[in-house]
Amino acid sequence: MPAYHIGTLTKEARRALSEAAGETGQSGAPRDVFLNSRSWSKGTLHAKETVSWDTKVLTFALDHEQQSLGLPIGQHLMMRVRDSATGEAVIRSYTPISHRTRAGFVDVLVKVYYDSRERKGGKMSQALDALPLGQAVDFKGPVGKFEYLGRGECTVGAQVRRVRTLVMICGGSGITPIYQVYRAIMEDREDPTKVVVLNGNRLFEDILCREELDRLATGNEDRCKILYTLTQGTDEWKGLRGRINGPLLQEHAPCEADSMVLICGPEAMEKACHEALQKQGWQAEDLFSF
Repeated sequence: MPAYHIGTLTKEARRALSEAAGETGQSGAPRDVFLNSRSWSKGTLHAKETVSWDTKVLTFALDHEQQSLGLPIGQHLMMRVRDSATGEAVIRSYTPISHRTRAGFVDVLVKVYYDSRERKGGKMSQALDALPLGQAVDFKGPVGKFEYLGRGECTVGAQVRRVRTLVMICGGSGITPIYQVYRAIMEDREDPTKVVVLNGNRLFEDILCREELDRLATGNEDRCKILYTLTQGTDEWKGLRGRINGPLLQEHAPCEADSMVLICGPEAMEKACHEALQKQGWQAEDLFSF
C-alpha cells in the first residue's frame, strides 16, 4: 500500500492517536459544530457512492441536519473504527470533499487498498469499505497546521502568510486537501490568487475529482491552470505523461516571489518533489506537505 503524508500531527493529535478506546463525547444539548478536538463524536454512515473500481465516497450523517462540520479549509479530521477481527481501534486522517457550507452531513473520499498476493491491504480503507449503512464511526478534529483564510491569506502553524500564487501538487487520493483549497479560491471571484494544479496518476480513471476540478476551472482560466499527467496513459491520452518530476516542475512551478507549494500524495512523490523544488531555488519554508 502506498504511504501518504496527509499532515504533521500536533501533540494533542498524537495523544488521540495513542488512545486505544477513548470515550466518545456526549452532550445533552444539540451542538452547532460537530467536530471537537478533545473528544470523539459519532457520525452515522448514511450513503455509499462508487466513483471508481477502488474508490468510494462515504456520506456520514452528523448529529442533526443544521449542524456544521467545523473544519477549516486545508485541515483534516481523524476517523476511528474497530477492526472486526481483533477489536483494535484503527485511526487515520482524511480531508472531506463535501462543501464547507454543507450542514448535517460530511462526504469522505476513500481509496480502498485491497489485499493482494504481494501485500496486505489497508486496514482502515477496507474497514470503511465494509461498513454497513447505519453504522457509527468516530470523528475528531480539526487537525493540521495549514489553513486557507481566503484571498491569498493563509496560516502555516502560527505564522500568517500572504501569497499571490499557490502551486498544488498531488497524486491519487492526495487530491482531497488540494481540492478543498482550490475550490475555495475558484468560488470566490474576488480572490486574486493564481493556482497551478499538477495532478499525477497511473490511469485516466484514477483521476479523482476530475469533473469538479474542470468545472471550477471554467470561467477562471485567468486564475488557474490544471495539468494531469499519467504514468500508464492509453494511446488516446493527449495530456502529459510520466511522473511529476524535476523538468515538469521547472516548467510549470517556477520559483517566484510570494508563492507557495502545497503537496499531498505518496511519500516517495512528496520526497522527490521537495528535492527537485529546492534544487530549483524554492525555500523549505515555501513547501508544505499535508
